[in-house]
Amino acid sequence: MTELLSPDPFARRCAADLARRVSAREPGILRKYAGVLIDLMMELPVEEWQARGYVTLAAALNASTSSQRMALAFLVRSLTKDERNALRAIALEAFAILAVAEPELRDEASLLLEQSRREGTSAMRSRARRMMLLLMSSENKASKIS
Repeated sequence: MTELLSPDPFARRCAADLARRVSAREPGILRKYAGVLIDLMMELPVEEWQARGYVTLAAALNASTSSQRMALAFLVRSLTKDERNALRAIALEAFAILAVAEPELRDEASLLLEQSRREGTSAMRSRARRMMLLLMSSENKASKIS
């Protein structure tokens, strides 16, 4: 976490990538830092787009409250319109992760994923297919519980 707040952009990017990888392997492991990750996502300069993307995914994987997830969803929506293909793909993944935990985001996420699956770049189509499976899986689990 110290390196994420470092003044060195390279150190921040490396720390953000590590936070993303660790969180993907064990979602929620950085739960107590979710607020810091969300704040950092907003504060990172535009030119540090890779670090911003990695922090976005780490934040999505660690947001543990509805208010954190909804605040992050608001921010992630803007990234879905970024000029960089990689950030749009990351935003798509982060939004789907948030929608798994927040049922009120599922319809919007499904529309985004379907649109990206049909009209996006190769990276967007691939990410959309993968995240659509995750979203459908969570909906199936929720319907079995009901």
